Amino acid sequence: MIYEFNFKNFRSYKSIAGIDFTAKPIGEFKSSLINADKNTDLLPVCAVYGPNGGGKSSVLFALLALRNIVIEPLVQMVFMNSKNEKLSSMPIEELKNTVKISTIENSYYKFDDVSCNIPTEFSVLFSVNNRKYRYEIILLKNIIQEENLFCEDLITGQMYSVFEREREEIYMCEQLQSVDIDRINESLPMISYISMFKDIEIIDDVIRFFLRIQIVDFDKPSQDRKIFVSSLKKNKEQVLIILRSMGINICDIIVEYTDSGMVKNIFTQHSLENGEKRELNFEEESSGTRKIFSILPVILNVIENGNLLVIDELDAKLHPLLLQRIVEIFTNPMMNKNGAQLLFTSHDLTTMNNKVFRRDEIWFSAINAYDESVLYSLVDFRKENGDKPRNDENYNKQYLEGRYGADPYMHQIQTWEELECH
Repeated sequence: MIYEFNFKNFRSYKSIAGIDFTAKPIGEFKSSLINADKNTDLLPVCAVYGPNGGGKSSVLFALLALRNIVIEPLVQMVFMNSKNEKLSSMPIEELKNTVKISTIENSYYKFDDVSCNIPTEFSVLFSVNNRKYRYEIILLKNIIQEENLFCEDLITGQMYSVFEREREEIYMCEQLQSVDIDRINESLPMISYISMFKDIEIIDDVIRFFLRIQIVDFDKPSQDRKIFVSSLKKNKEQVLIILRSMGINICDIIVEYTDSGMVKNIFTQHSLENGEKRELNFEEESSGTRKIFSILPVILNVIENGNLLVIDELDAKLHPLLLQRIVEIFTNPMMNKNGAQLLFTSHDLTTMNNKVFRRDEIWFSAINAYDESVLYSLVDFRKENGDKPRNDENYNKQYLEGRYGADPYMHQIQTWEELECH
């Protein structure tokens, strides 16, 4: 489970920014919260809103950049199929399709003359198997300046440093003393290097977390179709039940294969009011229905394994009620029994309301007066009189009026001083 993610000097973000899944002490939707440990409840969902060019997608890209930095070296060596099966909920071939070459050399903030020589920083706090970890990495021109891993045992409360790295200087805890670090190079993360050659539980925990960040990329429809077909046999009945709950009257899904086992056609079977059944070719379905088809198997996998799902512009081509139903899968504790979480960006204001989200689940990203993106949650915003937004406010109306700072049309934070300083 993810607690928080912070980054600095990445794309449109010059200063440190972060998204926090830790639930604030507010009253709404307490039953939807994920109990991470005896002291902390986590949010099942965080939705990022803001104008085009305001930095929404960059929040997701920063997290995915960190994931790829860690996972790419493992994928390049095919990551020993047996170990991948132990740590990941995705087959290695599917995993390879989700990992892009992770150069961040040109991803620094570009609207000044100094950021090109300032490191890019990432830090993520998460838990796996009754342990909480903080992993940090700082890079300049793809050269690792610092890399650290800290651990807290959530049962005993013991906290310790697993390893600390500052250029050539490396400290390792007792569990890692058998690791030969002579062959590690300056651009290879130590966490990846150790995982390649050793089976060490605390290292595998971290790799497992990154492996189980799942992504839906709607720019790759052919990939989504393969994912859908590959998981259809396992999840077909669940997919059909959810489709019906969304008002989509598809009663069956039929896949035709060639003699060589390749997918030839996909058909959807519709039940008409008169009791008859008619088939449509999958390509004849609306783009919104095809999008639901591509995402549902991924959601079911994420829910089953308690993973983190990351989606840019989840609302695109979806009816607002369908978007709301997807959010409800994560916020319904009867469905989300394993603590799965969803991070997505959206422009849809219909769902930005107090019937769907807690105030700490709504985030805004926008450009401030210094041409930098800033990121903050609705619950942290301060009005001109110093008050926080109430949970009975019309969030989408206030947002459209520019009252929450991230004006969707002006592309400027109008009253940056209204944000609470941390």
